[in-house]
Amino acid sequence: MGDESAGTSDGTAGPAHRPGDPTPVTDPPHGPVRGCLRAIGEFVLEMVGEAVLGTLLALLTTASLGIAFVLALLAHRQSPALAYALGAVAVLMTVLGVRQLRRPREKRGRLGRVLAAATAGLGCWLLLCVCYASLSDALDLASAF
Repeated sequence: MGDESAGTSDGTAGPAHRPGDPTPVTDPPHGPVRGCLRAIGEFVLEMVGEAVLGTLLALLTTASLGIAFVLALLAHRQSPALAYALGAVAVLMTVLGVRQLRRPREKRGRLGRVLAAATAGLGCWLLLCVCYASLSDALDLASAF
């Protein structure tokens, strides 16, 4: 116990200043300015990253919904019955995909795996669209007050 070093009993470095120690506490070699600049830089980087990610998500959501709308409109102009039939087939494939997702992986066939993957992708896409629309509405509502 006669060791006056700042280390711990297992040899690792401990705190540089112990309570009651008369040695003055010094700033790190780079000083508090560099730490402040580092914190500001991290904040700006995070803010810019979130802005870019939000903009990218908005563009992807808007583009994908626009493409889906244009395709549905073109199909309806070509033949309304064909458009309704394609919509029914899409709903049926989604239902079968959900059914395949609920089955064990070992019992899924090739078509079942494809339907399950397509349904999962569609679900993620719809979730992103709904989340973006909800976030946009919430921010619009918050800015109204």
